[in-house]
Amino acid sequence: MDKTSKDKSSYPSGMVDHLSFESHNISSNTTDMIMYTSGKSIHLCPLKKTIIMLPKLSHIDKIDPKDENKKSSQNDSEEEEEESEQIMAKFKDRPGKKSEKKKMQEMVKQRAMEPWIDLNFVPNGHYFSREELDKFILPYSNRTYQKDPNITITKVEKEEINENINAIRSRQLSKNDIKSYSLEKKIKILLFNAKMISTKMLINLLHKCGVPSDESVATILTHLKEMAVLVHGNWTIKSEELYPDNTISSHFGLSFEVMRLLRDYIIHLLDSDQIVNRKNIGKIFNAPPEEVMDVLNSVAVLDKTKMWKLLVTDNDGFLENVDNYNEICKEQSYWWTRRVKQINTWLEQKSKKNSM
Repeated sequence: MDKTSKDKSSYPSGMVDHLSFESHNISSNTTDMIMYTSGKSIHLCPLKKTIIMLPKLSHIDKIDPKDENKKSSQNDSEEEEEESEQIMAKFKDRPGKKSEKKKMQEMVKQRAMEPWIDLNFVPNGHYFSREELDKFILPYSNRTYQKDPNITITKVEKEEINENINAIRSRQLSKNDIKSYSLEKKIKILLFNAKMISTKMLINLLHKCGVPSDESVATILTHLKEMAVLVHGNWTIKSEELYPDNTISSHFGLSFEVMRLLRDYIIHLLDSDQIVNRKNIGKIFNAPPEEVMDVLNSVAVLDKTKMWKLLVTDNDGFLENVDNYNEICKEQSYWWTRRVKQINTWLEQKSKKNSM
């Protein structure tokens, strides 16, 4: 119970013995959040509901009829200063307030027990931004979390860890983290991070990530050929790995088939030393500039003359000393011949549909 002193003359008309407030919902199409920064970390807490408390001023419209008689009797006499009186202000508890408070305490306790979710910042609309958002939506059992390094990881747990390796996940892993993965997954992680890499450099990185120095080069190349293509003597990850099945592009929702064809077409132009015109390629594939730019950045870079060139053009000659080098070249040449034929067929069919 709170007691406060009020002057009667300060209120219009009759005596006010209480003041009430009403809550009003604030309509919004966005989600409000409270952010707290500490060092290099950012903590976000979503607000489920936002309301505004406004005073209820219905008492202004109520006039005490006794005051009218008082005013008429006081017209001929001087107004006397009235003494201040104490008024009672009682705030009535809402029904179920205690239960709501208990629920709130339980919710806060539960949230405090939940583990942190490590996220990478990806601008909205980029190809992998959806995967970062899914970390909030997917159940906890499907989320990837860090394990205690002192706990022995079983074979089954290793297989679960190796299930989903993509460009976003590969950037989250350090060299020590990569050591727990299989040889095939190690190669895929390094290909995602390097974009384009020579055979010798890839093998050196694999040794730093826990692959034994006596590991057979033939075994490494067998896995490498399954997930990468050879361009100017260097390896780049296949478009099928970069754009998995049943996915769409980040900016304008192009299908994974179109994105694969677009990327392989650009790689073919760069590999054959042809001029790459970003606007012309966008018109051929009906792809917006943002999509074409993302593909170019995965395999190429602008040189001093503002021309697109492959990320890596030097050949260290390591692959040429491998025993089955000629066989690898024939396999890659056959693969590219077949792929270019598929791209040309697709473009011809697309042209016929547009002309109809």
